[in-house]
Amino acid sequence: MTASPAAALFIPALDAQARITPHTPYTSLTLPADRQYGWRMAQLGGLPEATYYHPDAVLHVHGKGLAQRLPVNPVAWTLASAWRGAQLPYLLVGPALITGTENRHDGSFAALPAPLAAQTQNAIAAATAWWRDNHLHLPLWPFSLDSAAFAPAITATRNAL
Repeated sequence: MTASPAAALFIPALDAQARITPHTPYTSLTLPADRQYGWRMAQLGGLPEATYYHPDAVLHVHGKGLAQRLPVNPVAWTLASAWRGAQLPYLLVGPALITGTENRHDGSFAALPAPLAAQTQNAIAAATAWWRDNHLHLPLWPFSLDSAAFAPAITATRNAL
């Protein structure tokens, strides 16, 4: 997939029935200038929760995704782990949305800077490729997040950043 500038990136969750990562690893979206909360809510299918794993980007997920048993998102987990520099000890579930940092502490977010968007698109593609090539690890993954078997996914993703 060719990297191109994006104001926001959308990472779909695991296909719950096929148990594979979607064929399209991400979608570039236009971040609206106002009413972002409702827009983020619509993209994620519920209450958005924002977390910083990177100083210039925010990863948004469904705030009640685990309670609602949304499908896991190994690609978003791998990207967040790569940004953090260590495997996350918890799941990321449901679709994920990546934007730039918060504006003026008013609940609106900046567009993802173009160079970071391009790097992030490459990293998402690398994480997706690893999970597609190693789909046999998926049954183990939600139960053994600290397994060394997933370190190569994070390394491949970090190398693409």
